This record gives sequence, C-alpha cells and structure tokens, in this order.
Amino acid sequence: MPVMIDYDKLHGKLSMSKLLSIEPAPLRKLLKAGLRRGASPQELNVVIVDQFKWSPDSEEARRLLGHLKDIGWLVFEQERWKTHF
Repeated sequence: MPVMIDYDKLHGKLSMSKLLSIEPAPLRKLLKAGLRRGASPQELNVVIVDQFKWSPDSEEARRLLGHLKDIGWLVFEQERWKTHF
C-alpha cells in the first residue's frame, strides 16, 4: 500500500509532541532518524526505501525532503540530515 502524505498538515514549528503524533508512521520514523547526531544521506535513503518503499531518487522522495526542508523540519548540515525543532 503506498504511503500517503497530507502535505497541508505539515507546517508550523516542529515539537517533540508534534513529532510523536505525525502520521503516517514512516514519516515519523524518517524525522526520528534525524534526531541527535542526524542521519547521513545513505542512512536517510535506507529509511526512504524501507519505510516508504520509494526510490531515494523518486519524485515522491524529492518532494517530501524538499517540503521538510522548506518548512524547516529537516536541515542538511555538516554532511548530515538533522531534524530541527
């Protein structure tokens, strides 16, 4: 079953309580991967493949990562993807 993401609900400041309530679960797991030391691009790609069943280069994956970057929930710094609260 394809993962459906409601982009209209992904906005505002991210908090831990918001992160824990995010649906679908694969999105929550992707954001959790960026906590603490962050995730390397390869580690994030594994989450995309395992949780979303998408190719990391797919339009869906690029759209999701682009949106998360645009709203400031995911940032790329020092060669790592980090979840930003």
